[in-house]
Amino acid sequence: MEQHTPWALVTGAASGLGASFLKGLARRGYNIVGVSKPGDNVAEVAQLIAQEHDVQSLGIDMNLAQDGCATALKEEVEDAGIHVDFLVNNVGVGGTSEFIHSRPEDNRLMMNLNMQTTVSICQAFLPDMAKRRAGYVLNVSSMAANFAMPYKSIYSASKAFVRTFTIGIRGEMKPLGVTVSVVQPGAMLTNPLVIEQLRYGSAMARVSAMHPDEVAELALDGTMRDKAVIVPGIKNWLTLGMLRVFPRPLKSALAIFNYVRTREKSNGQ
Repeated sequence: MEQHTPWALVTGAASGLGASFLKGLARRGYNIVGVSKPGDNVAEVAQLIAQEHDVQSLGIDMNLAQDGCATALKEEVEDAGIHVDFLVNNVGVGGTSEFIHSRPEDNRLMMNLNMQTTVSICQAFLPDMAKRRAGYVLNVSSMAANFAMPYKSIYSASKAFVRTFTIGIRGEMKPLGVTVSVVQPGAMLTNPLVIEQLRYGSAMARVSAMHPDEVAELALDGTMRDKAVIVPGIKNWLTLGMLRVFPRPLKSALAIFNYVRTREKSNGQ
């Protein structure tokens, strides 16, 4: 496969924000590689987007929670003759639960996907970008990275790791010509389940919720403008500003209230 135009690779690309990243990158003239777990039909998603924007596409089915996934992904991409110029680490998993009742296997999956996979894929693809002295990396964190959150304790901690890790490697890669950025989305209107949860959740989340296409556009533009941390949307910026002045006990109380209210409303249906 000859490379006439640059290639972008997006993980977690079959739907939601990942598919929005594929659309935004294809619209900017990138050939696209979409990666998602087997059964997600990511090849079909990528192909439809590529046809619409007259670029090439490749879909890769891969469980990115498995050991060695980053090496396997790099090898599959290289076997296709592709050098990745724009990498988006979007794969991850969320969830809300009481920690003492959570399942260890769910916690391991969250930590593996949100942290280890991000690190491993960066380590697999960044050396080539450094050799070419060009490239973009966008890691997806969350507004939850800014605060410890009861009932989302592992999720918020894992996203804080992504934010801190990204800022750290950004300093290392900048002299080598590679731009590394992190985006911190808030609530997104991604699927009916999330929309239903927002209906019962906090007013701030409902007011600041954004469509994933809008988040992807702002994140890609910010990365290409060499922004370090991208908080998409003025409402998210305002929400973040308000929360930063709240004392920690109040922020914890808000998270607890939101969890209890959402659970009660959902159970009451």
